[in-house]
Amino acid sequence: MNDVLITNTNELRKARELKGFSHRDMSKFLGAKSSATYYNIETGKVEPKIGQALRISKLLKEPVTNFFKLKV
Repeated sequence: MNDVLITNTNELRKARELKGFSHRDMSKFLGAKSSATYYNIETGKVEPKIGQALRISKLLKEPVTNFFKLKV
């Protein structure tokens, strides 16, 4: 059975907008080549890697558990 990160898309979007970051800003911070990378995480279309989830929470200065839950 695979572990899956469930994204709280509403909280993630709100936190990003409050900090004034665009999808492009977030993707750049993650080291992604396309702004679609972060957009797909924020909208729940793509499951983030654990490292990405940790970097996102660090940038937004909120606990990772505000945005992502581990479903086993």
